[in-house]
Amino acid sequence: MNALSGHLFWDVNRDEIDPVKHAPWLVQRVLEYGRWADWQILVSEYGKPRLAELATGLRSLSPKTLAFCCACFQLPKSAFRCSASMPSRNL
Repeated sequence: MNALSGHLFWDVNRDEIDPVKHAPWLVQRVLEYGRWADWQILVSEYGKPRLAELATGLRSLSPKTLAFCCACFQLPKSAFRCSASMPSRNL
């Protein structure tokens, strides 16, 4: 995990991150702020099934990140916990 981009850890001590204990936080951080290379590292470390499990349980994702996850994991928006708390855009 040391190969992940340094900008992802602007507010934490990188040495204190446990990839197992902090997996949801780490996945969200890479999804929202990471580069493609960071995503590839997560896929190789966790595998897509585990990443899908972690991503669907996240409380918040930006609309763009949610769309990426839906396409990547071939899941509907309703499969994601964060979609239940997203405001409707019907005007």
